[in-house]
Amino acid sequence: MQLSQQQLGGLFFLVLSAVYGYFVQDIQLFAGAEFEPFTPRTLPKILSFLGICFSLFIIFTGRRTGDTSAKLESRAQVVLLLIAMLVYGLFVDWLGFLLATIIFLGASFRIMGEKNKRRAWSVAIIFSVLFWALLTQLLDVYLEPGAIWRAFMV
Repeated sequence: MQLSQQQLGGLFFLVLSAVYGYFVQDIQLFAGAEFEPFTPRTLPKILSFLGICFSLFIIFTGRRTGDTSAKLESRAQVVLLLIAMLVYGLFVDWLGFLLATIIFLGASFRIMGEKNKRRAWSVAIIFSVLFWALLTQLLDVYLEPGAIWRAFMV
């Protein structure tokens, strides 16, 4: 039996989700939380279950042709996105969450082939600001403003 790249990816995520689901049981619960409807294990269990379901769907519905001829352009996009993620991780402390996320999303949209610069950067700005507002204003999560922001505010 020959597996396609799509099915191999599904198999990889099946193993990853199963291992993740196994280790969910190691998450400690607070005293008396065993009978609560929502515990620290609830969302990881759901995530593991969904990962297994989607992986099985990919494995059983994937193309069986064994076609492994991936375009060079798509491989270049993957490499560029990995580099963009690495740069984002390195610069998020320096630039701050908001500015680093705007730059990362705008660059990622362009890497993925969005021709309209205005649309790519508009979506990046709107999404980043809304996500920042949700985290900081509604959920009260502290996000690092960045060294640049702190330098100007001193």
